[in-house]
Amino acid sequence: MTKAETQGDGDMAGEVDRWRVPFVVGQELAAEIVFTPDSVRAFATLTNDTNPLHHDAALAAETRFGGLIASGTQTTGLLLGSLANHIFPDNASLGLGCAFQLRKAVPADAVMMARWIVRTITPKPSLRGVIMTLEGGLFDKADMAFVEATATIAVMPHEALSRDAGRGSN
Repeated sequence: MTKAETQGDGDMAGEVDRWRVPFVVGQELAAEIVFTPDSVRAFATLTNDTNPLHHDAALAAETRFGGLIASGTQTTGLLLGSLANHIFPDNASLGLGCAFQLRKAVPADAVMMARWIVRTITPKPSLRGVIMTLEGGLFDKADMAFVEATATIAVMPHEALSRDAGRGSN
């Protein structure tokens, strides 16, 4: 290894050592998510979901939903995506687990609020970061939960994801 490579590795370790957890327990992370009939159809098409409740407005209008609804895959995917957007571009993250309860169908013309609350933050030296647990969901303007969720994620500086970052640590 050259002196320059050694120095570079030292710089990376220094960057990781100076990293501070960017969240606190109890912090709320929120973002608006807009659903449209076109986005509902497009998402269902991309995921090969042929359920007519996501594609056929006339058929969906005759159901108890009264119109097109977003797929569970779309609602949960966008909810997780909203969490990722709070972490990047300043930090890196790895999803470790999640669970969802689909409480109500999300109409294809809904404006929802994706909200996450940080519940725990546990140092994880082997990842050079922390493990966070969060509770969240998709809520309408009246604060009715349509989707409830929990997530466990690792959060760390970008440098901790480098190929050499994990060598020699547990």
